[in-house]
Amino acid sequence: MARKRERQEEPQVVRRNLEVRFEGLVGQAAALRFLRKALQKGVLPQVLLFSGPRGVGKATAAMMTAAGLLCEKGNQGPCGECLPCRKVSRGIHPDVREVGLELVEGSGKARTQIVVEQVRTQVLQPLALPPYEGRRLVFLIDPAEALNANAQNALLRSLEEPPSYAQFFLIASNLSSLLPTVRSRCHEVVFSSLDPGEMRAFCERAGLEGIEEPALAAAGGSPGQLLALQGGEGAARREVVLRLLSEGLNLSSYPSLHPILETLAKENPREVVSMAVGLVRDAARIASGGEPLRHRDVAAHLRAAVAARGAAGLDELAERLAQAPAQLAHNVNPRLLLDRLFLVP
Repeated sequence: MARKRERQEEPQVVRRNLEVRFEGLVGQAAALRFLRKALQKGVLPQVLLFSGPRGVGKATAAMMTAAGLLCEKGNQGPCGECLPCRKVSRGIHPDVREVGLELVEGSGKARTQIVVEQVRTQVLQPLALPPYEGRRLVFLIDPAEALNANAQNALLRSLEEPPSYAQFFLIASNLSSLLPTVRSRCHEVVFSSLDPGEMRAFCERAGLEGIEEPALAAAGGSPGQLLALQGGEGAARREVVLRLLSEGLNLSSYPSLHPILETLAKENPREVVSMAVGLVRDAARIASGGEPLRHRDVAAHLRAAVAARGAAGLDELAERLAQAPAQLAHNVNPRLLLDRLFLVP
């Protein structure tokens, strides 16, 4: 006889009415086509890995699919209107569990890893009991690349033999940080950057007016990145990263740049690395005689970075940036990591 789940009071993060119908997501036609058909036929794989660039709709699509699994209209959902869909939309459905980077107690600073204790308390323990209200118990792990090795190993058995009522979504922008044994247990759904027409459609739907072409280019096909840049914080972060690229860290610049690095490390070092990758890629294009693809509006700053580092220095920095996500997942100190990334002789 199945044990009855006892309701526990848990803090809920209430979001503002996320659109849970698939029609609400711009782009990603291939991924959405697969998800729709799998839901309609009742053959959705229990362990899904959504991979692709940051900010292109992976987590949103996962939440939409979760709503479809819990929708009162069954395999015709998500309808966006029934009580389960509305609960998913507001982030208050008890059968949808979001697992992500927690804040360090007393500091307000986000951790760089999802650790094994978090997996035990937020995944394995709830997984032992059936859902509260719906047909499925959904776990959305984002970013999955932040799971450290012990946490990934703790998940393996559950991913390999999940209970019939369980559904896992792993959201990842950097697959190199995932163990091969974890990836082999997942069905991967690939998400891609939006094309210019889709980005324009996103702007229209989001009510973003007067967005110039340079801003769209800087977003690189990522609605999330576009929103960050428009919000001011993203633009300020890009300005700081540009300064780090052109000035670099050395004995003369360290005193003035050190406080900036401290701030970046406390906020979101993964976002800093992601932004730096795009900027370095564009600077490398300039170094080889081309034009920047994304950050055309700051071409002069990129040329300064080329002059400061040269083609070889940019290549070396690109290699360090490629290794950074995996290092963050292995509990490297974020401040020290950023120091090493931007250090110049």
